[in-house]
Amino acid sequence: MTNQESNQPQYQQNYPPYEDEINLIDYLKVLWKWKWLIIAGTLICAIIAAVISLRMPKIYEVSTVIEPGIAGVKDDGSFTYIDSVANISGKINGDIYSKRIQNALNLDPLKTGVKFKSANVKAANMINITSQWQEGDTELGVKVTMQMIHLLSDDYGRIIDHKNSDYDKQLALKMSSIKKTRNEIKLQQATFKNIRQRKEQLLEEIRGVKDNTEKIVQQRDTLLKDKNPGKDLSLLLYSTTIQQNVAYFNQLSNQVYDLRTMEKRTENEIDKLSENINDIKAQINTLNLEKGLISNIRVIQEPEVSLHPVKPKKKQIVLLASVVALFMFIFLAFFIEYIKNASKSSPANKRT
Repeated sequence: MTNQESNQPQYQQNYPPYEDEINLIDYLKVLWKWKWLIIAGTLICAIIAAVISLRMPKIYEVSTVIEPGIAGVKDDGSFTYIDSVANISGKINGDIYSKRIQNALNLDPLKTGVKFKSANVKAANMINITSQWQEGDTELGVKVTMQMIHLLSDDYGRIIDHKNSDYDKQLALKMSSIKKTRNEIKLQQATFKNIRQRKEQLLEEIRGVKDNTEKIVQQRDTLLKDKNPGKDLSLLLYSTTIQQNVAYFNQLSNQVYDLRTMEKRTENEIDKLSENINDIKAQINTLNLEKGLISNIRVIQEPEVSLHPVKPKKKQIVLLASVVALFMFIFLAFFIEYIKNASKSSPANKRT
């Protein structure tokens, strides 16, 4: 072995356990030693928290449920609303109406604060609005909530008036269209009447021409049977008259055919105009139904006061105070024990 190797420090293979190592049993011993401090301190804090919570003023909740008004109906039959639930909730939570309510009710903002909280009702197009008031102020809370609903209705009432005005204009146009169509029907009916009268006149004239032609034919046939030598000129006149009557008969028949065609066409036009009036009336009924659906903010649940106070939550306060006090006194017990152990192991105590 060299000198250098012999001068190197020799370390033991097995290290002794640290003397300050604390086992679980040591923690339990400390807790058991200071158990009365921990228990008494926790109980005292719990009692103090209970006394304080009992002395705190009772807070009640005033709640209401509203629904956005309907502004119209879509083509698929679903409703369009004057505003979304999210927008209305945002306005309420943003305290837009608080100052207006205070001014409307002559409330002192330093003494009476107005604070609303709104949330969407699950699976429904509704808004739940709540506010908290001390015992004795709940009637004022109901009044403030009603004023807030009134202000909401006033704001959205302008939209409702505009929508109603739009529907009134559409209804006025439809009624004007019906009036115009009825006037067209009257004109067509007058035309139809004139056509029918003219047709009857022509038919009467046709019957006269037919009767006259039959008489002339009979006279011609009689003349043919007569052996008078001067009958040729008469026969020629009869034949010419018969041909003229036949030509005139055909002319009248063509006019009657044309009149019948015009009569049928006019009748169809009258029926078409009548159907248009029925369609317009159906549209008017639909518009009236849609207009009837238009509504402002709807109150689903009137403002009401909770049966029990929502604050202070006495059990929660006492429980929280007890848990905090328990951990605080446990820490205090370990801290005291640490100070005592540290003072015992100090060099001054060792010399003594």
